[in-house]
Amino acid sequence: MSNSLKFWKPGTSGPGSNLDRASEAEGNLVSSAPLPGSSLSIQAQRQNLPIYKHRNKLLYSIENHGVVIVVGQTGCGKTTQLPQFLLEAGWADNGHIIACTQPRRVAATSVAERVATEVGTILGDEVGYTIRFEDVSNKDRTRILYMTDGMLFRETLVDPLLTRYSVIMIDEAHERSTYTDLLLGVLKK
Repeated sequence: MSNSLKFWKPGTSGPGSNLDRASEAEGNLVSSAPLPGSSLSIQAQRQNLPIYKHRNKLLYSIENHGVVIVVGQTGCGKTTQLPQFLLEAGWADNGHIIACTQPRRVAATSVAERVATEVGTILGDEVGYTIRFEDVSNKDRTRILYMTDGMLFRETLVDPLLTRYSVIMIDEAHERSTYTDLLLGVLKK
């Protein structure tokens, strides 16, 4: 039967675009991530993450396109580094905030703690988080804000244009939830 179904086998050239994915020659992305307690400085750890070599391309894409989809392996630095790249490039100037949603409360708090350490600030100052019943941020000084997708959606009820944000990252968008789907619809408008 010549018209048999063909399935994609992991490890072979799969469906879709590979433009945004690291090539096989770049090695195992997870193994290049720094280990907790590493003797490397925080800056050296950041530079060892796979996303770091794509910093300029990512910033260019964000500057020139209204929507950018970033795909990368777990541990490559998307969640922790991209907001810092944006902060360093001036996207949080003039009182604006870089928002990054997380599907779960624990993720929002733990990632915010890690990024605050990397930025060299105390949690709740330049880097903060807001989850239901808990807001660890400073209205005047927070520049990177991690939050659950439900919290950002609630904010759209008061400010539909989300005017205090210069960039909004919907992290883990593939993990479908009611709030993520609603947010994507609101942000599209």
